[in-house]
Amino acid sequence: ASFEIMKAVEYLKKNKIGALIVIEREVSLQEYIDPATKVYADLSDDLLETIFFPNAPLHDGGVIIQGDRITCAGVVFKTSMDSTLNKRLGTRHRAALGIAEESDALALVVSEENGRLSIACDGELNYNLTLDEFRMALIEELSPKADIFYEADENESGEDTHE
Repeated sequence: ASFEIMKAVEYLKKNKIGALIVIEREVSLQEYIDPATKVYADLSDDLLETIFFPNAPLHDGGVIIQGDRITCAGVVFKTSMDSTLNKRLGTRHRAALGIAEESDALALVVSEENGRLSIACDGELNYNLTLDEFRMALIEELSPKADIFYEADENESGEDTHE
């Protein structure tokens, strides 16, 4: 999925087309999906580019991705009330931070004004990333987290080291 997203983001950045792409993880985003325009299509860079094309009916809202599908478009998110946010950041960035504050979703923003890339996750907005930083963050956030099952304090021979 990250390959298609990156292809679309590179195109959107180059053409200074604003976008808000939200990737659902563990926490359900159903309350945002219900009122939005359903898409239910396989994730593709062409479709993302089309949705955000200026003056297209759905370009102002966000897109929600579930797995490798675009679930809906034209999504309106609650905006962050964080008063420390740069006043020059628009509604898209505030919406991205808003969803990252209330869920574990990953929110990707392309600025309409300057094509800058930002990622909001875990209640923080990482602003003005390079394409490489953006790609690395996306891959890192979307890769499965490794679970650690072993007990750290047992040595390999299984002997009790506590005297």
